[in-house]
Amino acid sequence: MENKTIPLYMVIYEELIKKIEDSTYGVGSYLPSESELQDIYKVSRITVRRALTDMEHDGYIKKIKGKGAVVLPKKKYSDLYELTGFSEDAKRGGDVPSSIILKCEVQQASVSVAGFLQIEPNEDVYYLKRLKLLNGRISGIFETYITQRLGFVIDTEKFGATTSLYDFYESCGVKLGSASETIEAIMSTPAIRKDMFLDKDEPIFYRERITYNNMNIPIEYSKNYYKANGYKYVVRLHR
Repeated sequence: MENKTIPLYMVIYEELIKKIEDSTYGVGSYLPSESELQDIYKVSRITVRRALTDMEHDGYIKKIKGKGAVVLPKKKYSDLYELTGFSEDAKRGGDVPSSIILKCEVQQASVSVAGFLQIEPNEDVYYLKRLKLLNGRISGIFETYITQRLGFVIDTEKFGATTSLYDFYESCGVKLGSASETIEAIMSTPAIRKDMFLDKDEPIFYRERITYNNMNIPIEYSKNYYKANGYKYVVRLHR
């Protein structure tokens, strides 16, 4: 093979990803072995290993000792240009979202929660904790604090397994306006590992969001924890 514009390992990386995306190598199947890839692309083992290492780092494959590189399910993505919820993102990607409500109750707002929601400390808020699923598999844990100042009532009878919280707001006449968001990688805590059934201490994807209505009044403050190897963000940059 010959490509003088980019490194050979990047050419292999791109070609293998294309074959994953067109299902030449389907989810759960194994890529050709390192020696087979050497023969296919006429490159050194070091070059092949670099391509596979980058693919594993980016979440396309998992290298298993003694077996090879298995293709992983594609990461779900959220576009930072749009205000969308978990259900919208999942459906856009062709997946089936659902939730298990772990807790739904009224709490008194802490000083920090009150600050995010622009209310008084100890004021009553709705607290909703949900285990989020994609195609029946655990994707994350969402903790949401919801203001009571907009007049709607939150209770478990209003939420089925597939209820979208954003759709619920709009059904109550609340028009969504914007959100501010913080995204970072953090280490999982014992409580999060228990809730998400993680086997070990590992990095997770953390998203903190304040959602506002069209009058710039905070509706909710949410803390969302995702399995890091199953999610990514797409950022649109304009000039």
